[in-house]
Amino acid sequence: MIRATSKITGRGQVQLPAEIRRIMGGEIGDSVLFTVQDDGKVVVEVIKKRKLSDLGGALKSSVVFTDLEHEAEATKEIWVSKRVKGTQHNGKNMD
Repeated sequence: MIRATSKITGRGQVQLPAEIRRIMGGEIGDSVLFTVQDDGKVVVEVIKKRKLSDLGGALKSSVVFTDLEHEAEATKEIWVSKRVKGTQHNGKNMD
């Protein structure tokens, strides 16, 4: 059994001790779920933050997902293309 203590701040916050965080697998950006059981004991669980790369392929699409670098570059090209078209339609072509 591993035990560690932490103080409650004036804002009601508690910092999880590093050794407990490591065992729980908690990282920056993860959430912590507190559950109070009928006997009054509190169970603390880490809810992992989902990474964008984990969502690749989650939605059905006719376009094949290649990799994040390719997708990021393609998104930038689309954004720039729309931005350039928008300035041309407004009569503010910067050429």
